[in-house]
Amino acid sequence: MQDSIHSGMLKTRNLLTTVLCLLLGYTAFGQTDNGQGRYFLQLQDGRTFYGNKLQYKSPLFKSNHFLLDDSLKFNPSMVNVYQNDDGFFARVDAGSRYDSFAKRLTDGPRIDRFYTTRTYYDGGYGYSPYGYGYGMPRTNRKRIYFFSKDNGPLYVMDFDNLETALADNASSMALLQRYKRDKLINTGVSIVGAGLLAVGAVKSISNSQEVNGSTNLRINPLMYAGAGVLGAQLIINLFQKDKLTQAMEVYNYQLQQ
Repeated sequence: MQDSIHSGMLKTRNLLTTVLCLLLGYTAFGQTDNGQGRYFLQLQDGRTFYGNKLQYKSPLFKSNHFLLDDSLKFNPSMVNVYQNDDGFFARVDAGSRYDSFAKRLTDGPRIDRFYTTRTYYDGGYGYSPYGYGYGMPRTNRKRIYFFSKDNGPLYVMDFDNLETALADNASSMALLQRYKRDKLINTGVSIVGAGLLAVGAVKSISNSQEVNGSTNLRINPLMYAGAGVLGAQLIINLFQKDKLTQAMEVYNYQLQQ
């Protein structure tokens, strides 16, 4: 009888121990989600704040701000990097605008690729339905690409910056040289195509005839040739992968081997 009671007490004690361990494990797991939340915001002075909800707010009559867990507000000019539902972002310009931060596209072992979208305004000067002068303002949205090496600062993704950053990788440098050569060829082809169009247009105008009060424009074959050259160049460029991006991908890939 005593053995049965003792055995039951041991089982109860073991069960309580197991439950306690599970509870402690669950608590520890909840705290290891950075202990604070899924997302974070790092200020330029190095301080980091975590939360489960991080939003960029741009109110109509108030200043822009980041809102963490619907309670903490941060001036965007104080923020260096952040991560939320939309991804990971790093600062590329001073200021408080949304496009002062670039979104990370690829996270490589050493080279990361980012982009931001800029909106440009031309002021509306130029052609309008009423002739030349001040027309309706126009906007132009353009993607600007950046990269960083070893989690360092972001640089514009162009030939000169990548040539410096990837100088220690021969395969990447070969791709950059192909990019430089292709760019020279494209420039030459563009000049030839535009030249053929211009000469063809002049010849077409000079060869036009006026019949019964209306002008009969005869298109010179040079215009077709120029349009064909430019069209072929456009199609070829559409199917060619950007050599700058390839150079970064090769740099990261060879490090993983």
